[in-house]
Amino acid sequence: MDDFADLDALLADDLPDLETAEQLGRSATFQHEAEHRVFVNGLKKQALSALIPTLPPPNVDLYVIGNGAGAERRSAVGGVAPEAFDFGTFIPHLVEMLGDVGCIGYVSTWVMNRNHCLSLIELLDSGRLARLTVLTDPYFKRRESAVCNELITGFQRHPERTRFLAFKNHIKAICISTADGSQTVTVTGSANLSAQPRCEQYVLTTAPDVYRFFVDEFFEAITDV
Repeated sequence: MDDFADLDALLADDLPDLETAEQLGRSATFQHEAEHRVFVNGLKKQALSALIPTLPPPNVDLYVIGNGAGAERRSAVGGVAPEAFDFGTFIPHLVEMLGDVGCIGYVSTWVMNRNHCLSLIELLDSGRLARLTVLTDPYFKRRESAVCNELITGFQRHPERTRFLAFKNHIKAICISTADGSQTVTVTGSANLSAQPRCEQYVLTTAPDVYRFFVDEFFEAITDV
C-alpha cells in the first residue's frame, strides 16, 4: 500500500472533511496604509533572528528579500547552515517573540516538507501553539503524502485545537497572535513551507487590521464553506 493509500485508510470517513472542491465565494481587497516601510535585504545577512531581532510597530511594514539559501541548506561540515532561513522558519521565530506559549496560528501553503511539518507538531505538543489552522492544496497530499499523513496524525492528538483543509490553494500566508489577541503578526510571501533554493520575498506586519483581514476573509471564510 502506498503512502497516499495509507493516508486514505488512516482518515477513512474523515477524509471528505479535510478536502473540499468549494472555493471562496468572492475575491476580497483591503486597503492598509502604513506610515513607514522598512526594507531588509537578506542577500548578505541571512539568519532570521539577525534580520528581524524585534517586531516592528503596527504602523511599519517590513519588506524582506531572502537569499535563497534555505534553512535546510547543508553547511560544509554537515548539518543545517546556521545563517539560513525559509518561510517556515518564521513560525517558531514569531511564536517566540509573541511570548512562546499559547499562541494562535494560521498557515497557508501550497505544499509542505517534513521538517516544517514536524516543527508545527512540536509547537502544538509543547503548547507554544494553542490552536493551529493549516490550509494546503490537494497537491500536497499527492506530492508529499507521507508528510501529509504525519501532519494529520500529529493533529489527531489535538483534535479540539487543530484544523486542516486542502482545496485549490496557492496562498502563502502566516498569521499568528497571542492568546488574548493583543499582539498579531502577518507574513505573506512567495515561498511555500519547504526548503527555498531560490530568492524569495516576504512582507511582515504587526498591524491588527491586516491580521483580521487574512483571518476573517480567507482562513475562517474557507473553513466555514
